[in-house]
Amino acid sequence: MSETTDLIPLAPDETTVGVDDPAWLADLRRAGLSVYRAQGLPTVRVEAWKYTNLAGLRKIPYRLDDGTLGLSAWGGRGALALPDAHTVTLVNGRPVRVPDSLPAGVRIASLAHLLRTDPDILIPHLGRIVDLSDAPMGALNAALMADGLVVLVDAGVVLDRPVHMVAVTEAPDQARHVHPRHLVILGDGANATLVESRVTAPGAAPTLVNTVTEIALGARARLRHLILANVGAEAVDLGLTEVSVAEEAACDTFTLTLGGRLVRNEGRVQLRGPGADARLRGAYGAREAQHVDTTLLVDHVTGDTTSDQFFKGVVDTGGRGVFQGKTLVRRDAQRSDGGQLHKALLLSRNAEVYTKPELEIYADDVKCGHGATAGELDADQLFYLMSRGIAEADARALLVEAFLDDVVDTVPEGVLRDAFLGAVRAWQARRHAATWQA
Repeated sequence: MSETTDLIPLAPDETTVGVDDPAWLADLRRAGLSVYRAQGLPTVRVEAWKYTNLAGLRKIPYRLDDGTLGLSAWGGRGALALPDAHTVTLVNGRPVRVPDSLPAGVRIASLAHLLRTDPDILIPHLGRIVDLSDAPMGALNAALMADGLVVLVDAGVVLDRPVHMVAVTEAPDQARHVHPRHLVILGDGANATLVESRVTAPGAAPTLVNTVTEIALGARARLRHLILANVGAEAVDLGLTEVSVAEEAACDTFTLTLGGRLVRNEGRVQLRGPGADARLRGAYGAREAQHVDTTLLVDHVTGDTTSDQFFKGVVDTGGRGVFQGKTLVRRDAQRSDGGQLHKALLLSRNAEVYTKPELEIYADDVKCGHGATAGELDADQLFYLMSRGIAEADARALLVEAFLDDVVDTVPEGVLRDAFLGAVRAWQARRHAATWQA
């Protein structure tokens, strides 16, 4: 047996995988389990995981969630306030509330429900976007996924309001691991906004949520995908999102991470047609033994494609931030344009940030660049605010918000931006116990 195959008791018995599934789904599950058993839980010896250590998971007796929990202790805390949205509520990856009324050409449903009632609609997409060969946690998800959310938008349809997926993790009795699988398909010329709030019910035992999201955008489609990861102090939240972008289509993402013991947001985008565009932006805050990992890959498969990665992090005492961003330009992807920038603000000498920007370019007619900076609060700016009668804690909070402003400002103006700014300010208040008002 490989030394990596028994690092964590998450893998199921091979004889139980896919027993009750149709052949195509059973094959997907077995392929995932095979990869996970061969590679095991990622260790720091794996280059893509060198800054994020999952060894502590071995000490926690996780039990696979059985789907029997309902929405109980959670009272809306931690989620974005978006009253004018098509809201879906999930508990441990299983939709429990789905909108009754949707525009023509839009379908929102439980993955498990569609697998039972309309599997043909899933066969062309489920498991077709994610490359399991170098994604052991994604492979484990393929083996263990039980449910998730499916969003289908027909060609030419413009969704009138955002879809708000509120993903609540419940573990009132013992530690649980959950493996949600989401699928988002936009037809040619479709336009939609998907917002996620990832939260944990109060009083939860340690949880491991291992989410995989597959997104396919047809020609000229546009998706705005915004995520708030605001999970509990004992939560481990691993998310892998893979996106396929066709010609003239655009994918704009924003990820804000403000909670959790260990959070890894991994995004992989394939630009597959001329004019395809990806804008990956976000911010994070880490403190008091929190670890936040942002790992991105933008793959310029064809020429005349554009991408931009822009992230900022604020790391306070005891926190740790990781940013790994890679832009890959293939040999035939001439006239590709890819930018990348990460800035970190360290608020304490006991704060850590690790950055690894990468460019891998095989074409010769490209415009690509990357940059990374890390530093402290500007002492002159802090002195200026304090000289105007602002208390030091409040002055620091104002400077932190100013640091995050230009990346948060990439969120569409209005209710969405206000909601994310509100989440930043709530995090500030918890961190400083400050009473300032913006």
